[in-house]
Amino acid sequence: MTPRERVEAVYAGQVPDQVPLLLDLSHYYKCTRNKPFNLAGYTQVEQELVELHKQLQAVCYVEMGSFYELRSTRDDIISRSDTKDGVFYTYVKTPEGSVHEERTFSVSSYSYNIKKHLLESVDDFPVIISLMEHVECIPRWDRWHAWNDALGDVGYPYCQLPYSGLGYLISRNYGVEKTIYTHLDYPDETKALVDAINKRNLEILDTIIDGPFSTLIISDNYDSNIQTKELFDCYSKAYYTEVAQRLHKKGKHLAVHVDGEMRGALRWMAECDVDCIDAATPSPMFSLSPQEARKQAGNAMILSGGIPATVFGVQGTDEEFIRAVKTWLATKETSPRLFMAAGDQVPTDAPFHRIEMLPTLVREYGSY
Repeated sequence: MTPRERVEAVYAGQVPDQVPLLLDLSHYYKCTRNKPFNLAGYTQVEQELVELHKQLQAVCYVEMGSFYELRSTRDDIISRSDTKDGVFYTYVKTPEGSVHEERTFSVSSYSYNIKKHLLESVDDFPVIISLMEHVECIPRWDRWHAWNDALGDVGYPYCQLPYSGLGYLISRNYGVEKTIYTHLDYPDETKALVDAINKRNLEILDTIIDGPFSTLIISDNYDSNIQTKELFDCYSKAYYTEVAQRLHKKGKHLAVHVDGEMRGALRWMAECDVDCIDAATPSPMFSLSPQEARKQAGNAMILSGGIPATVFGVQGTDEEFIRAVKTWLATKETSPRLFMAAGDQVPTDAPFHRIEMLPTLVREYGSY
């Protein structure tokens, strides 16, 4: 089977010849090659990244830019982002006011750290609600086809929805502390903003749902230590369930990017009929062992991940890295709903010889 066929088989409920190997090499690639980048994402195929995936025979599935564009339907509502001199700006202006975000580039992490959140207080919420009510989606399937054709047998491009309402606040635009306090002090205003964002996202989904992709991902960076069961039930459960139902009616699949503590959240996602948990990161970085994660997820949901960044990077040893891979792959005996991947992105400090080891390790310990 080809790398792409293995992924397709698992999503179809079949058993492939071996556990599929997927890697998000985008950040590693940018950093190790000193590639400047814009947080807005790629707008065309990055051929060197394609060749890296082909060299490793690892499926490329995310971080290929957006396959649609969003634009305001009113001249008096403006939303724009740009990167200049190492600072990423986002600016939003509506009749209700204006807000802006600043993120500054860090050489040490090779990423843009948030200097100023887009939203400062609940008083800014009407600006975003107004924006969400006047946005239209323009599909760009030419970009999807360009990546899919370039990658060939190592390509399985996910299409991505923007952050859900809770993710929009807590993971990017408002911050953890302010989101929690505002949820408690201003529940009606918080619910109004979350609902406006989720409604807009469902409209985007309806526009793109017949596109060429097979799997859609929501990159909410979920962490059950922060996004608790109370918050999940209040803001996320109905939304994830609705997205999953709409996709399943079209024969498509839903993945959610967790990238944090997955204890508890695996059960919550399974109850929403989420098909795949992306960036599933076990101990020692988070609390669950691979087998405990499988038990909490049940045997039907795909677990994609397995290698903590603390083990993949220079903090870990080769022995710890190999042990993490073997322990993750051993769960295939419980369920074949499994992908071998990094717990989130391949870290920028990962020794390349470890990345090169993965195809051989998966073949040796992940074959059925």
